[in-house]
Amino acid sequence: MASALILISACRPTAERTYNEALVEIEKGHFRIATDLLEKSANAEKKENEKFKYLLEAARIARFEIQDFDRAIRFYRAIILGAQDENRRIKAQEAITEIYLENIQSYNLALRELQILEPLVKEEKEKEKIKLKIAQTQYLTGNYQPALDEINMALKTSKTETMDFLKLKAQIFVAQKKYKEGIDIYQEILKQDSAYFEKENLFIAASVVYEENEDFSAALDYLIKYENQIKDKAYYELRSKRLKERLVNKPFYKGRRK
Repeated sequence: MASALILISACRPTAERTYNEALVEIEKGHFRIATDLLEKSANAEKKENEKFKYLLEAARIARFEIQDFDRAIRFYRAIILGAQDENRRIKAQEAITEIYLENIQSYNLALRELQILEPLVKEEKEKEKIKLKIAQTQYLTGNYQPALDEINMALKTSKTETMDFLKLKAQIFVAQKKYKEGIDIYQEILKQDSAYFEKENLFIAASVVYEENEDFSAALDYLIKYENQIKDKAYYELRSKRLKERLVNKPFYKGRRK
């Protein structure tokens, strides 16, 4: 099959011929060679659709097959700068943000790219997801107040990501050691959407907030109150045991061991 492809492509334009050579190398698992050939074919190609098809495939291989993330980003930026198709540019920008978030985990750079992406997206559902990622990234970089500002603004119009925004808001309050505010948000989530609360295992999370505040009795009471809703019984037993031990060893606890 490989030899047939080379024979067929021999009389075709340079860009297409080089692309077919890349396909042969992909078939062999020679991904670095294939990436070089795809870049070469994109540089030689005059037709926009073909050019950016080659670049997109090169970016995909660089990202997923050889994990050369810097090179993948370079290919996506070439698409953003050169493609006439707006959707193609937006998809490339989305890919760059995902690489910084998921692969490189450079949250400051991810935040910059997300802030570029957000005004480009028109669909409200997708825009809301990006706003959530912006707030999450600000949280991960320790920018708590900007994250809270982003969340509070988004909650005014939120339709699909409301619970995720509230959960993140609770996490930020806990990170700031504002435990009462964190618990209040968790209670709000439980009131609005108990199914989401259970799915996200927030009974445990809320108990942990009490524990972080060294209110071990309240943490244990919370677990006991919602024992039936906590699916991971092994983890429930482990945390209950830990809280009982911490409660017994707490200074001035009347049942403390001697």
